[in-house]
Amino acid sequence: MNKTNGASHIALSKALEQLKAVMLQDGVWPKQLPNEKDLKNAMGSEVPFAADCFSFEAWLAFIFIPKMRIFLTQAHPIPAMQITPAAEVYLSPGNQRTLSVLQNIDDIASGDIG
Repeated sequence: MNKTNGASHIALSKALEQLKAVMLQDGVWPKQLPNEKDLKNAMGSEVPFAADCFSFEAWLAFIFIPKMRIFLTQAHPIPAMQITPAAEVYLSPGNQRTLSVLQNIDDIASGDIG
């Protein structure tokens, strides 16, 4: 891992922790874990954000965050992503803190880590 990737990985790791914390604080974090069958269906979904299986919030909590943590643990390059536009559709306008953290994640993925 080069120095830039290292900085990006650290920034993304912090942003993922912040995302979970903000979602919990704002009451956006799902109240219950999905069962194994629902999680497997969502992981295999070909619909963006597994919208046919999960709410957007559940996708963030149970697919996106864990998958990004695996990427970081295995030192994979951070994939290009633009989650904020979908979040603006799926989340209520009152979830500005969550939207702000997601924009930060998008920025990190595009190489803008501040």
